[in-house]
This record gives sequence, C-alpha cells and structure tokens, in this order.
Amino acid sequence: MIILLQVVLGLIILGILVLVHELGHFCAAKAFHIRVLAFSIGFGKPLFKKTIGETEYRISAVPFGGYVHMSGEHPEEKPDVEPGDFTAKPIWQRAVVAIAGPLANFVFAMICLYAVFILGVNTPQYLSRPVIGGVADSSIAAQAGFLPGDSIVSLNSTKVSSWEAVEHLLAFQQPVYEFSIIRDGAAKTLRLVFGKTKSSRLPKEPTGGLQPSLPAIIGAVNPGSPAEKAGLQNNDTVVSINAVLVHSWYQLSTIISRYDSTKGPLSFIVKRGSIEVSASVVPKFGADAKRFLVGIAMGQPQMRKVQYGPLESVVKMMDKTGEYTVMIFDVLSKLLSHEVSPKQLAGPVGIVQMSGVVALSGLVPILDFMALIGINLGVLNLMPLIITDGGLLLFLLIEFVRKKPLPVKYQSLINKIAILFFVSLFFYVTLNDIGRIPDLIRMFGK
Repeated sequence: MIILLQVVLGLIILGILVLVHELGHFCAAKAFHIRVLAFSIGFGKPLFKKTIGETEYRISAVPFGGYVHMSGEHPEEKPDVEPGDFTAKPIWQRAVVAIAGPLANFVFAMICLYAVFILGVNTPQYLSRPVIGGVADSSIAAQAGFLPGDSIVSLNSTKVSSWEAVEHLLAFQQPVYEFSIIRDGAAKTLRLVFGKTKSSRLPKEPTGGLQPSLPAIIGAVNPGSPAEKAGLQNNDTVVSINAVLVHSWYQLSTIISRYDSTKGPLSFIVKRGSIEVSASVVPKFGADAKRFLVGIAMGQPQMRKVQYGPLESVVKMMDKTGEYTVMIFDVLSKLLSHEVSPKQLAGPVGIVQMSGVVALSGLVPILDFMALIGINLGVLNLMPLIITDGGLLLFLLIEFVRKKPLPVKYQSLINKIAILFFVSLFFYVTLNDIGRIPDLIRMFGK
C-alpha cells in the first residue's frame, strides 16, 4: 500500500510540474491571440475532455508529460497559414511562447523555494556538524583511513560547515575526493576514491561508507536484556565503551557487533542528566540478527527548525535556484567527460518513484523536490534539442537569419530523427529507473 501511495503521489507531483509548464505556453499563446486547439495533461488517449471556447481541455492516459496544441504549430500538417495560427505570428511572439513554458517552471520553482525558507525545515541537529560519526566496515572510507570523530573541513577545496554540505558534494559522484580533516587537533588530508560510476542501480554507499554523528541516545531498553540487567536507562547518552569515545549510534552498533566474549564485559560510560554513570554490559548473541546485541533501541535525535524572514528568504531562494541550475550543467559536463555513467540518468518513471518517496516526508521536502525537478525541466527544455522548446527557438533563429523558415520537408525530417532519438532515450532511462526499483523498495519501502 505504501508503494502504491508513493506512485500515486509521484504522479500527482509530476502532473503539477507538467501543468505549470504547459500553462506557461498556454497563457503566452492566448496573450498573443494564437488559436489553441487542445490543452492536455498527459499523452495518448484522452480520459477526460471538455471544450471551452475554441480549446479542448484534456486529461490523457499517459501521465508522463503534456502538450498545448496550437493551430498551425506544425507546418507539415497545415500548409495554409490563417490568422490566429502560430506560424502567422511574428518571430518574437513565437519565441516568447516557446520560452514561456520553461520560464513558468523557473518561476514556480522559485515560489516553492521561497515557501521552503519561509516555512522552515526541521533538521536533526547533528547534521549541522561535519563530523564523521562512523565508518562502515570494508568500505572505501575505512580503507582510506577515516575514523569516527574526524572533523571535515573541506572536500576538493570546497569548505563545508555541515554534514548536509558533505552529502551534497558527494552526490556528484566524482571519482576522487580529497578531504581536509582535523583529527585530535591536527590537520590531515585523506583521499576517498570512488572510481567511475558504472552501475545503473543506486550506489550502496553513496558516501563511501562515511556516516554522520547520529547521537548515541538510548530510546528504549528491552526487558530482560543485558542492557536492563546492567542498569542502562531510556535517554542515556553513551559517552564511551571500553574507554573509546563514542561519536555516533553507528559506532556504538559496530563496537557491540564486534564484541569478543573472551575479553569480558563492555564497560559503558553514559551521561544521565548532568551526571555520568558507568555500567558493565555483557552482550548476547542474537540468532536472528546473527550478531551480538545488548537490547537497546536508538532514541530520537534533537531537531531544529530553521526559518528565514521575508527578505532573507528571497536571498536564500536566489542562491538555491542558482545552485540547482548550476548542478544540472555540472552533471552534464560529467556525463560528457565520462566521470558519471549515463546509466545514472533518471526518466519520468524515476521521477515518479522519487517524488512519491519525498511526498511522504512532508510539505517542505515536497516543495524543495518540486523546485529541483522544475528547474531541471526548465533548463533541459531550453536546450536546442529540436523537439524541445529550445529546438523551436533554434528553428526560429534560423528563420530570423534566413529571413524565411526552413522548408517544411527539412523541418519534418529533423523532427522525425529527433523523435526517434528521444523515444530511444526514454526507453533507456526507463530501463535505468526499473533497475533502481528494488533499491528504492529496500531504502524506502519498509
């Protein structure tokens, strides 16, 4: 049921983004008195349609897209130009209609981001610190020599001030990251080597095995467990185990799972209110978990809500819009340089998957995700890829330079080639998306 709900919510989010884009084209066309024959959300057979004035409004069967059908938009279908046709309008008006869709995506994205900063984001406090809380066994981070408690200063010369910033930089999946860290008061440099991305699936360790400093707070103690017998209580914060400082719940779990029964009990120091309490705990091997356990559950970390004022939100909105826009070109450059595999590309199915997952996280994450996807749609549609809005702008530029449009037969041929390319690309990214479904179920479908 959760997966079905994710799909439904994902389709709704994608539908809203498409509606915004097509509304941009629609409003511009109406402003210039261009006859709009159909306005559709989705492709294929109309499931619902209603004619108002000269326009038929449709909701179609395939929800991955939408279109505005303007009279005379395709010269090969209507060689005779009539007043009110798209081709009857001046070049600049047609260019405005083409730009209006991506522009609407940008404006909508900026509104979403503004709302994000005004509403504020509930963020775990521990994410505000760029401190390594744990290092996964056998990970590339463990091999590189990272240790819990290392404080990250920069990645590839880019300074970071939070764990969120660390994850953001690692999300670009560059082959090599050079970390500047502070360990025991001394500066060190370590290299995290990912290599080139080849898999079409989601990476199992997107951070290379580095884990944030999730507080080691005990949320519950199982009755009759070794922890209860040792006197551990709810809300205790584990400070150290066997004189080793504990920087996160991940590290605590690792220490317990590596327990050697020949070396006696584990010596816990926990903070309880304003005092520190010691406890001697003998872990018990769990047959189901296939590792040693002490019978405790993780407590909820402290949260913080960061909100900004009306003017400050404008600045943050502009910064985030620029960041999301630059991110697209950065990914494209890495695709061209083969630093990132094209198997990492996501299509409409992938967007629906991710949208549905985010939709269950609350309003603010939804708005942020819609802004990211909206900016992606805006930028990609402005690229001169023939059947996109950028492709139309390219044809209009050629018409402006030649003082007449390309012959219809050439336009038709170019469009057919472009459609073949995009259909092939659609199937390619859809296969990528399908390959990622098991990983998404594993990560979010529990």
